[in-house]
Amino acid sequence: RISSNEKTDWGSIWIGAVVVFFTSAQSSIYFSSLWPYLQQLDSAATENFFGVITAAYSLWNAIASPVFGFWSNRIKQTRIPTIIGVLLTAIGNVLYILLPLNIVTPKYMMMISRAVMGTGGGTLALLRSSAVTASTANDRARAISLNTGAYSLGVTVGPALQLLFTPLSYPGTRLVSSIWLNLYTGPAISGLVVNAICLTLLYFVYRDSSVGLHKVAKMENEAHERFFALPKFDWVAVGVCLFTRFAQMLVVTNLETIGSPLSMTMFAWDRETAVFYVALMQGAFTLVGFIIFAANTIFDFGPRMNHRLSSIIGLLIIVAFHLLTYPWSFLSGKIKYQEETWFNGTEPVGCRRSFDWCATTPPINKYVYIVSYSLMVGTSFALLAISMSTVYSMVIGPRNQGTMQGILIFTGSCARMTGPILVSSLFVQSGIAIPWIIEMLMCTFGVLLWVVFYRRLVPLKMEESLSAGDRYRNKHGMVYKF
Repeated sequence: RISSNEKTDWGSIWIGAVVVFFTSAQSSIYFSSLWPYLQQLDSAATENFFGVITAAYSLWNAIASPVFGFWSNRIKQTRIPTIIGVLLTAIGNVLYILLPLNIVTPKYMMMISRAVMGTGGGTLALLRSSAVTASTANDRARAISLNTGAYSLGVTVGPALQLLFTPLSYPGTRLVSSIWLNLYTGPAISGLVVNAICLTLLYFVYRDSSVGLHKVAKMENEAHERFFALPKFDWVAVGVCLFTRFAQMLVVTNLETIGSPLSMTMFAWDRETAVFYVALMQGAFTLVGFIIFAANTIFDFGPRMNHRLSSIIGLLIIVAFHLLTYPWSFLSGKIKYQEETWFNGTEPVGCRRSFDWCATTPPINKYVYIVSYSLMVGTSFALLAISMSTVYSMVIGPRNQGTMQGILIFTGSCARMTGPILVSSLFVQSGIAIPWIIEMLMCTFGVLLWVVFYRRLVPLKMEESLSAGDRYRNKHGMVYKF
């Protein structure tokens, strides 16, 4: 192996983190306003179709992530594929802005827009792998934390940014013809500005770096090469991380998906009130995550953290949140149907008459829901984003991680794809009781996996760290250390 005195390319890592933040924020900024806007454009739209729209982003993100990863590995760079991804995201924003023009039925146009944006978001895996390849072994944990923190912060801050556009109200200010700037189109219009910033950084400033890649000298023959090839990583440990990622993103996506329908049904909020409070709640969620990410970046807790224990704690906090906000039968009160209460005499608020479960399900306390969501889920999301992602990258080792990080993003995208369809259907049929039980069981199972395989969730052991008599397996077979 070639020794190197190269240093971590922090400039590229920071630029990558900025692009990751902006891209992930755009993926989630619509969540608090998507359902009210769909109802505004098409009052006959159902919660089930809303689940399909939400899943469209994740479906195409799941498809694009490994494809972009494979392409990046083939051309040995992340810059060009990432630029293409940002351009696709911009196209998705344009389509969203054009919704009121009825070029295509609004609900289908909304679905297409989200699908295009999901495809563009597939490049997030590339920027995560670049944080690994651009950092030395000593700085890798911090580089990974910075990148995953930027992604997680973007995902959580996105819905909170909706607060900036809520004062615009609806229909807002006419820009050109039937194009309006209001609380619904504001995120897409601002997204185009962000896309321009990202393209400028990627084209003129960002550079690919391979400081952290395992460098091997040219070998005389395969017998010689086998002693220098990277050991194979533990697929069981990788599987535990992938399941944790799936469970984490399933919970967060489901909460984002039914956040507005749940609050409008349970708390009898009108559309604008729901947009405001869901965004406000997400803002508090983001603040908690930001404090944790910032503290970890500034004080570099990574080397001193037990990332395995932190991941277990993160999953347990999610279970505790669901226990606190479950509609237990001993709770008092009744969910009001739309016919029983009106807002300003025009917009019906409360539970739809078709939801039979409202008659037998007690309402959850809105203050408990808002506070526990903001503090507990925010803390859990940050802990898992930092610790689980760090464990995953360490288990894989200093190889080109484009494909493997693509698989991690793919797993999260599968959760974001299946979750909205499942939870929106279950919400229509039975409220939040069954979705809450499913999520609690998944996170509890995740805790058991981390406990059972605790000793296998460790960094990849390199050949130079092994002692005489140790052995490991690489692509050439079993290698023994003498």
